[in-house]
Amino acid sequence: MKRIFFLILSLVSILGLITCKEKKPIPELEGFVVKSVIHPSNNPFNQEKVELGKTLYFDSRLSFNQDVSCASCHNTASPSEGFPRTKIHNPAPSLTNVALYKDVFKDPEAKELEDLVKEKVHSKLLFQNETKLVQRISSIQGYKELFEKAYGDPEISGERIVLALSTFQRTIVSKNSNFDKFVMGEETALTPAQIRGWDVFQNKAKCIQCHQGPNFSDSELHTTGLAGIKNKVRTPTLRDVTKKKTFMHNGIFGSIEDTVNHFAEGGHSKAVHDPMLRPAELSDQDKKDLIEFLKALEGEPIQWEIPSIPKA
Repeated sequence: MKRIFFLILSLVSILGLITCKEKKPIPELEGFVVKSVIHPSNNPFNQEKVELGKTLYFDSRLSFNQDVSCASCHNTASPSEGFPRTKIHNPAPSLTNVALYKDVFKDPEAKELEDLVKEKVHSKLLFQNETKLVQRISSIQGYKELFEKAYGDPEISGERIVLALSTFQRTIVSKNSNFDKFVMGEETALTPAQIRGWDVFQNKAKCIQCHQGPNFSDSELHTTGLAGIKNKVRTPTLRDVTKKKTFMHNGIFGSIEDTVNHFAEGGHSKAVHDPMLRPAELSDQDKKDLIEFLKALEGEPIQWEIPSIPKA
């Protein structure tokens, strides 16, 4: 009886050691993991500023006609699906992980996210006149209270609006995906198909030439192999890409399968040539595995509550 007891105790101990096995990150892949977002010293983080920025983000009164908010275009539930396309406004780029791009949207005038936000606030779609925008927001008592919580006093200025919007946008982060978990030592986080897809991503398809780093983007401008389009576009992040409904900067493809086929074929034969975009000999199984890997880049759901917008 004692022997059986000690045998069971030994088995439990062994199982405990297996369960408590230390997770060992894969050093050469840690550069692909989203770990933290840096807030600049001239716009330090505080939660009150995030809440203010989120409220402004959803408030259509920032627009000239008071009918379009930031969220109307950069839809938080389904990035870039929120606003109808027009000649002025093509699909808005996703703001997911916007803080991780090397130079935001590759705007030659924008060095920080704040520069780009300021530009958009002064765009044709939103307010062109900062003075009128500040007057409008300043007339709302609820905003005075939010600005005081965020900045320590109720002063409302164009700069503070930009800082709050930027702080909020830096919290739109997709992270802790199954790929991240795998890199950080959780060996079973990826399926066999996803592991094969990661190999295709790196080698056969050579996606990694442009899609690299924690944002799976080199932040550089490239042609995309689309016929009739000469302009280069910044490499988009691939995080949460399989959650999208349309693909490419102009939304031309309606499925991830069509998009993978496009790049596997090296783009359209009549498109502007890009030395980095060449046909890849991918089998149907390679493509399926590649798509499975892209699914492994889906981060934890970003849980937001639509804020209560202060009444005028």
